[in-house]
Order: sequence, then structure tokens, then C-alpha cells
Amino acid sequence: MKSIEIIKDLINHVKEARSVPLSRDGALVNRQEVIELLEKLQEQLPDDVQVANEILDAKEAVIDEGRRAAEALLEKAKDQARRLISEHSVLAQAQREAQALLQMAEAEVEKMRLETNKYIDARLANFEVSLHKTLDAVKRGREKMVGKGQVED
Repeated sequence: MKSIEIIKDLINHVKEARSVPLSRDGALVNRQEVIELLEKLQEQLPDDVQVANEILDAKEAVIDEGRRAAEALLEKAKDQARRLISEHSVLAQAQREAQALLQMAEAEVEKMRLETNKYIDARLANFEVSLHKTLDAVKRGREKMVGKGQVED
């Protein structure tokens, strides 16, 4: 995400700034450069949020794909069950196999759903961490620029 790169640039800019004489935490930064970096960040964040929304949309696509695959598997199981039932001598065997196929299909659907949810949760957790880091970095940058306690949220 580009916003993370901008934040890193902003942090480096503050780290490399000359210290204010007789001040432990004070630094002289070029206000225009910091403002430009913050404006770039402000422009980039909506794009990064769009990426997160696309990940959420992809979740739905993955779930739909899994659903279609499960339905196809269920239909295949039903077709096989119908075929086996038509053979009178193997009726009992056909019922057992059909039930097993249905259970396997249901288990596979559940497994796919759990894996999809884990994947999406991990992606969203990473994005959440990135956003928190971004917000913390911006807050620290603002506090260092203006002075602690003078920034209003």
C-alpha cells in the first residue's frame, strides 16, 4: 500500500530533521515538505481503503465460487445416486454411496467456507494493523509538528 510508503517517508523526514537547540524532542522540519507528504497520504488513503473493499468483494466471489463448486458436487452426487438407484440390485449400495457423497460435499463446503473466512479475516487483520500504524504515525507526526497537546482530533 502506497500510504505505508508515504508514512515511512514522513517518519524518515522527521527522524532526519535537525534538532531544536536545548530541546530533547524538538526538531526543525520543513513545513512545506511535511504538508506535501501528509497531502499525498490524504490522497492515497482512499485508494488503500478501496483495496480493502476489493478484498471484501473478493471474499464474496470466493464464497460464491465455493458454493457453485459445492452445488456441482452435490448435483454430481445426486446424478450418481439416481443412476445407482435405477439398478435394482444395487439399491442399498447406491443409497449408502449417495449419502457418503453428500456428506463429503457438505464437509468440503464447510471446509472451504472456514478457509475462506480465515483468509479474509487474516487479510482484514493485516489491513487493520496497517491502518492503525498509519493513524499512529500521522498522529505522532502532527504532534511533533505542532507540539504535544495542541492537535485537535
